[in-house]
Amino acid sequence: MRKQQGVVLILLGFFLIGCALFLRKYNLQEDTEAKQSSAELLKQVQSVISLQPDLPPQGSSSAPPLTVAAINGYEYIGYLSIPDIDVVLPVMSDWDYRRLKLAPCRQFGSAETANLVIAAHNYKSHFGYLFRLNVGAPIQFTNVQGTTYHYTVAAVKTLSPQEVDAVQNSGYPLVLYTCTPHGATRVVVFCR
Repeated sequence: MRKQQGVVLILLGFFLIGCALFLRKYNLQEDTEAKQSSAELLKQVQSVISLQPDLPPQGSSSAPPLTVAAINGYEYIGYLSIPDIDVVLPVMSDWDYRRLKLAPCRQFGSAETANLVIAAHNYKSHFGYLFRLNVGAPIQFTNVQGTTYHYTVAAVKTLSPQEVDAVQNSGYPLVLYTCTPHGATRVVVFCR
């Protein structure tokens, strides 16, 4: 009886190792696809900026107009540069889980109103290394009109997913965030 239990446990162990290897491969593939997608979209966003600096504003009358560029059926507000983690990424104007697989997304606010919140997956090619940023690190956001906003990291914190108000109403002009590897908490970068 014990021998049979031992065999079952060994087989179960191999099965679990196989599942872990499959998940690792899947995550690496998703990261690679996101990197390729973002790189191509970044070229297109930068091209729009250089060719059409006077795009018309979009948005409702209750909020300041948000200028966007439409590319491949999605709208973009510009691109983000984080030199200390070697990241330059396009930023979509709205977020949902499908868009997050392509590029970082604006969740709230704008650079013009000094309350921009940008979310991205924790892919290594996106915001996976936000936790490595130090206070004082430079970050730039260039909108589709070609205006570049310069920021520095003021704080890097780990927050729970329920601390939405701390992110959206932080008082900082730029907030970047992503999930930690297991999704239990968020890495949040507050910028001046």
